[in-house]
Amino acid sequence: MNTWHKQLQAAAAPLRTALSAAWAQRSVRERQLLSLVAVVLALAAVWRIALAPALNTWHEAPARQAALDRQSAQMRQLQAQAQSLKKPSAVTRADALQWLERNLASLGTDAKLSLQGERASVSLQATPADGLALWLQQAREHAQALPVQAQLRQTTSPAAPKLGPASPAAKASDAPASSSAVRWSGTVVLSLP
Repeated sequence: MNTWHKQLQAAAAPLRTALSAAWAQRSVRERQLLSLVAVVLALAAVWRIALAPALNTWHEAPARQAALDRQSAQMRQLQAQAQSLKKPSAVTRADALQWLERNLASLGTDAKLSLQGERASVSLQATPADGLALWLQQAREHAQALPVQAQLRQTTSPAAPKLGPASPAAKASDAPASSSAVRWSGTVVLSLP
């Protein structure tokens, strides 16, 4: 390593001699201006490398902190939700039945609830599919009633009367029923808590 250092010094010696000669040939005023330029370039390098990134980080810190606070609050909310799902509150059988009876109307006017021991049977007539799905989800969450058996058949809503061969409404009614027109009839058996 010492030999490499000596070779580097030997190679730099002519350059150093040439720079010293060029420096000596300059007037005092030129030397002062060159020194000033060197100081300005050194300060610019220190600013660009050391100070500017730190200053940018300092300016961005409040926005980043606010984003982290929002993310932390959301994580705490999700944690609380997970804890509540992990340990659901105990629902009594009477409360579960009361909830089912109170919310049965959302399945339609023809929906009927009957008890069979530890289970409840719900009879449906042309209940919209999305309404049934929502009701089953809410029954699971609020009444802790779980579906254990379903005997359902798919029905569609009656088609609108045709107005005439050239009317746009007639063309729309000839199309297959949309998913919102799908309805279910039958029974769903729920186990109660």
